[in-house]
Amino acid sequence: MLKDKSVVITGSAKGIGRYIAHGFAKEGAKVAIADVDETRLQQTLGELGELGAEAMAVPTDVTNEDAVRSLMAQVNERFGGIDVLINDAAIVPHFNWNDKPRWPKIQDMEKTWFWDTVMGVALLGSFLASKHAVPYMEAGGGGNIVNLHGGGGLTPPGALAYATAKDSLITFTKFHAEEVRDSNISVVIISPGAAIATEDAPEEARNRMPGPDYAGERFLLCAEASMELSGHLLDLQDGQLVVLK
Repeated sequence: MLKDKSVVITGSAKGIGRYIAHGFAKEGAKVAIADVDETRLQQTLGELGELGAEAMAVPTDVTNEDAVRSLMAQVNERFGGIDVLINDAAIVPHFNWNDKPRWPKIQDMEKTWFWDTVMGVALLGSFLASKHAVPYMEAGGGGNIVNLHGGGGLTPPGALAYATAKDSLITFTKFHAEEVRDSNISVVIISPGAAIATEDAPEEARNRMPGPDYAGERFLLCAEASMELSGHLLDLQDGQLVVLK
């Protein structure tokens, strides 16, 4: 049961993170949302309040360790612990939206943005959030960490930085799961299930692509994933979590 569980969701001001936050709020969880977009963060916080959730919003750059440390401390102080962490924060290219240009090939990439930032938000952000959530989970006797996978086609080129970061999270999940297994912390990774047209997508994309609700209950189920599933890339099939890798 997720009722009264303390949940931290990074990258949750909008998009799939916002959808995830709504899902936990409807289940009666205590929800902490974190994002760099302070305006949208407050809007989403208001939506969670309308759903009757106990919720808090903490503006956070997940690549800044001091900010992430402070986020987890604030959540622990407000909610009395951390039970679930959803590492959603990422810079997504959304190439399936017709107004989004392809990212450059590696020889034309600008390092600070395409490597340090794109890679950093997804991979470093998941590392820092996990690092600073685990002590609170251990103090509470266990917990669940859910990392988000994502894809990108090999052709036409452009997805290198994003896809590398997301595939790296599969290995990160596998190894982190073994580190915290004895602490009764389950660590899994799962994708939304498809390329998603979020609320910011142009109308033509929203008309032909699935919205965030396509993800269904996968993130809620992952937040209660058993230790048998820990360390694995999962999918949702016929309402059940299954191991892909």
